[in-house]
Amino acid sequence: MQITVGGKIFDKRFCKRILYSLCFCLFCIVDQRVRTANGPSGWLETFRDLTGVLMAIIILSHYSYTDFRQRKLPYCIWTIVGICAGISAFVWGVYHQYCLKDWFVILLGIFLFGYILIHTFICIVIEKKLPKLNKVLFVLWVIMMVLMIVSRSSYIWPFCYLVMFGCFYLTDYSKEEREDLFQGVLNGIILGFFVIQGLAFVFRPYDEVRYKGLYANTNVNALFYLEVLAAVLTKIVYVTKENGSRWKRIFYWLGAGVVLSFLLLTIGRTAWLTAFLMVLLFLWVLRKIQMKKYFFRNGIVLVLCVCLTFPLCFGAVRYLPPLFHHPVWFAGEWSEKKVQSWDPWDSEKYVELDEFLEAAVGRLAKSAEDLLRHSPLLLHADAAEESFPLTSEQRQDNIMLRYTIYKLYASNLNLWGHLPEEQRYQVVEDYWAYHAHNIYLQYGSDFGIIVMFLFGVISIGSCVILQKRFVVKKNVQYIGYMLFALIPILYGIFDCSWGTGSLCTLMMFLAWKNVICSYE
Repeated sequence: MQITVGGKIFDKRFCKRILYSLCFCLFCIVDQRVRTANGPSGWLETFRDLTGVLMAIIILSHYSYTDFRQRKLPYCIWTIVGICAGISAFVWGVYHQYCLKDWFVILLGIFLFGYILIHTFICIVIEKKLPKLNKVLFVLWVIMMVLMIVSRSSYIWPFCYLVMFGCFYLTDYSKEEREDLFQGVLNGIILGFFVIQGLAFVFRPYDEVRYKGLYANTNVNALFYLEVLAAVLTKIVYVTKENGSRWKRIFYWLGAGVVLSFLLLTIGRTAWLTAFLMVLLFLWVLRKIQMKKYFFRNGIVLVLCVCLTFPLCFGAVRYLPPLFHHPVWFAGEWSEKKVQSWDPWDSEKYVELDEFLEAAVGRLAKSAEDLLRHSPLLLHADAAEESFPLTSEQRQDNIMLRYTIYKLYASNLNLWGHLPEEQRYQVVEDYWAYHAHNIYLQYGSDFGIIVMFLFGVISIGSCVILQKRFVVKKNVQYIGYMLFALIPILYGIFDCSWGTGSLCTLMMFLAWKNVICSYE
């Protein structure tokens, strides 16, 4: 099917790819705003709930006008009921909701998902159109989501994600639609990187040695770069398999070098380790695609790309923001020690290359020292009956600190989870752990031991299945979604990487569709 606009002819698939790309670019912006907006402005809640609207648009793009025309009655009834109820709810919200823009986004999401739920019910119950499912994984996923809903956590997002992704998994996309969605994911995330990093160049001077980009936290910024890295590495595999043009290959190889360079600037050891393992998988995949023993050659090329792009990336981070002199701070960031709009371009507040190298080498040396000091089999934290499990001196030991936090969370696990306010453990006199620094323990602490076990089974099992399907079918989609699914599994070992509005969480659920749905 072709669409004519202004005398130009656009293929319907091309239009869908554009739509998907814009949606995933907006998902990147949602991720950034959720991680930086706070206070009574309501922007955090608005962008968080925008996730549902964007997912509704992606699901509705599968439907055609014929789908609605064949069974008009339920859709007409919902249109009338939805509009009347929506207007009434909005008027009520004017007087009772503190954030009207978030209330509007919520009502819009409910209205759109009304159509989706009707269509899903008709397809499955009446027309018996059900995508081929891996029933074991699908049932485990449903059980996990239901247990999350009935847990003591008090979170609403598990119910929203059950409805949202339940409908998404039960939508029978065609092979062409899956390819369009896959390309939209990659293009949208790469486009989102250009938008977010471009804004960081304008508004975020490099005055903290661990680069934050457009985020308020270095580790969250590194997590975003990992998502972009997965998209760029997948693009390289794709253009290699399709024997794409030389310029495309150069663009994406240098793009991988750029993203890895920004990752280096974050000095995030967990992110570095995750990126290293992702790159190893990427090199193994390229070897399978090329059918030649180019593993080490491709690795050297990637290292050279990083060496070539790192000076450029550092220069852009260091010298572009001073050209604009419009620094932006997020809540709690402002300090006289940070760069102000009137500071000169060569102010001592800026981080120079020697400071970065000293900090990066220092963190690596500290990690090596901590590893040498402890044996994993003999590691012990003195958390007996003291008021504070660790002394101030022991807190400087990263392994000891993580071990103590894990021990505190693990010792308090139960079947039904905890309320958020119950998960505050005093590790040192002046330090409280508000999250488990481990995605598995966090799911267990929030939703219970059974959910923790199911989450581990689904997460790890999904990667194993995607890898096996790639070996058999050589479909780049499988390895691309596997890279996305690996990020929370690997990064989540040493830090928390989940949450509503998070791009990492969204991509994890999206990757699961390609496992739960058994495509031929």
